[in-house]
Amino acid sequence: AYVDVAALPGFAAAPAARSAIAALPDGPAIDYPAAWAAKSAALDACFEAFSRLPSDDARALAFHRFVAHGGERLRRFAAFEAIAATRPGVPWQRWPAELRNPDDPAVARFASRHAREVDFALWMQWVADEQLGAAVRDSGLEIGLYRDLAVGAAPDGAEAWDGQAALARGVSVGAPPDPFCAEGQVWNLPPPLPDAMAEAGYGAFRALVAANARHAGALRIDHVLGLARQFWVPDGATALEGSYVRFPFDDLLGALALESARARCLVVGEDLGTVPDGLRERLAQEAILSYRVLWFERDGADFRAPSRYPALAAGCVSTHDLPTIRGWWAGADLDERRALGLATDEETAAARAARLDDRARLQRAVEAAGLSGPAPEGGDDADALAAALHRFVAATPCALALVQADDLAGETTAVNLPGTDRERPNWRRRLAIPAADLWRTPLGQRASADFADRRAPSPDGE
Repeated sequence: AYVDVAALPGFAAAPAARSAIAALPDGPAIDYPAAWAAKSAALDACFEAFSRLPSDDARALAFHRFVAHGGERLRRFAAFEAIAATRPGVPWQRWPAELRNPDDPAVARFASRHAREVDFALWMQWVADEQLGAAVRDSGLEIGLYRDLAVGAAPDGAEAWDGQAALARGVSVGAPPDPFCAEGQVWNLPPPLPDAMAEAGYGAFRALVAANARHAGALRIDHVLGLARQFWVPDGATALEGSYVRFPFDDLLGALALESARARCLVVGEDLGTVPDGLRERLAQEAILSYRVLWFERDGADFRAPSRYPALAAGCVSTHDLPTIRGWWAGADLDERRALGLATDEETAAARAARLDDRARLQRAVEAAGLSGPAPEGGDDADALAAALHRFVAATPCALALVQADDLAGETTAVNLPGTDRERPNWRRRLAIPAADLWRTPLGQRASADFADRRAPSPDGE
């Protein structure tokens, strides 16, 4: 879905595909089904051109090397994709019985009969991998891409189909109620069976980490708490009815460290939520960076001073699951929760009073750190706050300091609201400005200058 089809050989000779891509709407929210319909047609046309190459063509040889390197796991994935293409929208649990099990001979027979569809799926994986690798090589980034490994895989996807014997059934991974989400969360993700992971030597976990670290300089492990324990919720139940299941933490840390070293990829552990005692200390022992979000870093009710952040951490103001700086300042997140029925009028009024108190506490923390500084030219109060908070994060000793594209673009609405699905267009909002212009905005230029100044190495190299 993220492949740049216009850069593929064969695209220029596919007028229908070019027209379909050009006709895609450029509205504030991405229409993923429409985008995929146009892109898949374009990819099919480009694959058709590729399939006519002679076997000794350099690109054909590169493709076959990629397939050979991917091995049986990649071929099974392609078989799944080919089967799914003949049954759009039907989860594999409702496929014919003989196709639900990847080891059934019927799957191999299907793949043989649909060799073109299997090769198309393999080719798309190769193209995606090739473009991702090129993006890293051409980026000029010192560390490289900072990628994210999600906490689980879709229950109706290829990973769950291929590894179903090692997944628990009738339950989902989630999170218990906490101050961030009073209802708790159910993520509809089938959890791995810890005993099965151990019996298999953690091979699937290591392969997953290796695949995600392959083109990354840094890899964020979403919900890293799940390496120690996971919160399982029975199907049909609420998060109030879930329970913790312990995982082989030390073994999983060892596997993670092994693949991190092999890929020369640093690791950030998203250690937010209900954190078990001692987990952060254990992650630090393995040189896994903690994930420190300014909104949550408190000493009592007051915001923690930059000097009190740990060095072995990735520091940031906000995340994709939290309000943007502009939205937090205006209370847009509080208004949205009320509009979606996630908070009552009374709860919203109390939250607004607490937010006003937090705004005052945050301004005091910035001033106490001597970081109020100049605001972006022509900016408003929210831009001045954003500039000050970027200086705040830059002043911490954290090994990594992160800035969100949404904040540089001046977005007010968060890209995602945990606990919602159809209620709002999660993960669909386009940035208000092109990505190439993020550092050219007044706020981007201010942040770039502040970070360059405060994060520069000292003369003695520290």
